[in-house]
Amino acid sequence: MREAAIAGLGIALLPTFHTHKALKAGTLEIVDIGAAADLTQIVIAYPNDQRLSAKLTCLIGHLRLAFGDPPYWDEGLPIPAAQTAP
Repeated sequence: MREAAIAGLGIALLPTFHTHKALKAGTLEIVDIGAAADLTQIVIAYPNDQRLSAKLTCLIGHLRLAFGDPPYWDEGLPIPAAQTAP
């Protein structure tokens, strides 16, 4: 879908982590349709009755640092007003 949108074949609802390079290069642009897309989350499932292992704690910390807040792929992108509203 990303490649079809870049080729000018239509519009697509795609996550910015998958399109950030094309958005920054100008080969794709964000179209504000007045509605915000659902936010995607990373979910880490583990048994609730057990203590977190050191490996899982390190993974969670690494992902938070690696992605950032906002995620690095969203930095510098024009975010439509519908997506910034509470």
